[in-house]
Amino acid sequence: MEETEAVEEDRPSHLRAYVTVLAASLLHMSSGAVTGWSSPILPKLNLTSNEQSLVGSLYSLGAAPGPFIITFGIDTIGRKGTIYVFWACFLLSWIILVASQNLYVIYVARLIGGIGVGGASAGIPVYISEIALPEIRGSLGAMSLLALGFGTLVMFGFGPYITYTSLALYGLAMAAVFGVFFYFVPESPYYYCKKGRRNEAQYAIQKLRGYKTQEKLDEELAQIERAILFEKENASSFLEAIRQPVALKALGIGIFIVAIQQSQGVNPINAYNQMIFEHAQLNFPASYVPVIYLFIGTAFLILPVLMINKCLGVKTAYILSGFGTSISLVLLGVYFYMINSGGVNMHDYSYISVVFLTLLSLFSHLGIAPLTWPIVAEILPLSVKGVCTGICGCISSLIGFLYLAMFPNIAQDYGYSTDFFGFAAILFVSTTIAIFIIPDTTGKTLQEIQELLAE
Repeated sequence: MEETEAVEEDRPSHLRAYVTVLAASLLHMSSGAVTGWSSPILPKLNLTSNEQSLVGSLYSLGAAPGPFIITFGIDTIGRKGTIYVFWACFLLSWIILVASQNLYVIYVARLIGGIGVGGASAGIPVYISEIALPEIRGSLGAMSLLALGFGTLVMFGFGPYITYTSLALYGLAMAAVFGVFFYFVPESPYYYCKKGRRNEAQYAIQKLRGYKTQEKLDEELAQIERAILFEKENASSFLEAIRQPVALKALGIGIFIVAIQQSQGVNPINAYNQMIFEHAQLNFPASYVPVIYLFIGTAFLILPVLMINKCLGVKTAYILSGFGTSISLVLLGVYFYMINSGGVNMHDYSYISVVFLTLLSLFSHLGIAPLTWPIVAEILPLSVKGVCTGICGCISSLIGFLYLAMFPNIAQDYGYSTDFFGFAAILFVSTTIAIFIIPDTTGKTLQEIQELLAE
C-alpha cells in the first residue's frame, strides 16, 4: 500500500524541465542577435541600398536549408549533436565578424549565421517537444520566444553605443553561454530509444524528471518505446503519404500561413529599424525606437500563451492578429507618407510613429507571431510532418529573404510608406482568405484535427 502511494506521489520535477528548456532556449538568443544585428550596424557602415539589402537579408537565405539538415541529422548524430552543429555556425559567424569588416566577408558571415538561425528554429522545438512535460509545454515554448526577443534586444540596446567589433563580441559571448549550459543537459530519450540504447534512455529520463522510484521511470520509458513502435508500424514513404488529400491540404495551409507570418513585415522592421526611424523626424534618438518596440513586444509574448488563446481560441486570435497588424502597417504608412509626400513636419508629433509601431508589435504577438509554427505542427499528419515542416521552413526563409532584400531598395525609390502599404495590403488579403481555410485547432486532439481537415 505504501509502495503504491509512493509511486502515485512520485511526480516528475517541473523545475528540471524548466532548467533544461532554458538551457536549450539559449540558442534562440543567438538567433535573435543575428536577426537584430543589422539594425544598429547598418548606420555605422557607408553602404549603398543594394549592399544594405544584402547585409540585412542574407541570413534569411542562409536559414533556408536549416530545417532539412535537422530532418536528416536528428536521427543520425542525435538531437544534441545536430543542435551543436548549428551552434558552431553561430560561433563561426561571430568570429568572422570580429575578425573583419570587409563587406564580402560580412556577406559570408551573415549566410553562415543564417544557417544557425534556420537550424535553431527547427531543431530546438524538436528537442523541447520530446523532453517537455505535456502540462507545461505551452509555457516552455514561450521561453524560446522570450530568448529570441532577448537576443535581439541586446543588439538593439547596446549596438548604437558600442563599436562594430564590440557588438560582434557580444554575439560571440551569447553563443558561448549556450555551448556551456547545453553541455550539461541530456540527449533526448527518444533518440536513445530509437537507437536501442535503453540504459542511456533511462539515464536521460531520470536526469530530466528526477523520479524517486524505478517504477515511474520504467513507466515513462515504456511510453516512449510504445510511441516509437507505433511510428515504425505506421511508417510509409513520404511520396506515398503526401499523395493523401489530407496531407496535401495540410501542407498547402502550412505554406500559406508561414507566408502570412513573413508578410507582417516584422523581419524587415527588425533588420532596418534604426535606419527607418532616422527618416521619421523624431525629436529623440532613433536608436531608442527599436528598444521600446522590442521590449514591449517581448513582454507581451507571455499574454497569448497564458490568456488570450484560451479566451479567444487559436483561429480567432490569429485572424484578429492579422487584421490588427495590417491596420497598424497602414497607420505607419500614412505617417511616412505625410513626411515624404505630404511635406508635413511631424517633429512635434513623432511619438505617434512609435505608438503605431508598438501597436504593430502587440497585434503581431496576439496571434501570428506565437501561433504560426504551432498550427503548422498540429495540422501536418505524423507521416509527413518532418519533411513538410522542412518545406514550410525553407519557403518561409526564402520569402523572408525576398522581403528583406526588397525593403531598402523600395524605400529608396518610393519611400518607406510604400513598403508599409504593400505589407498591409498583402496581409489584409491573406488574413481574409485565412478565415475560410485555416482550421480552428483549439481544444482538439491531433486526430480530431486530421478529421477536421478531411471534411
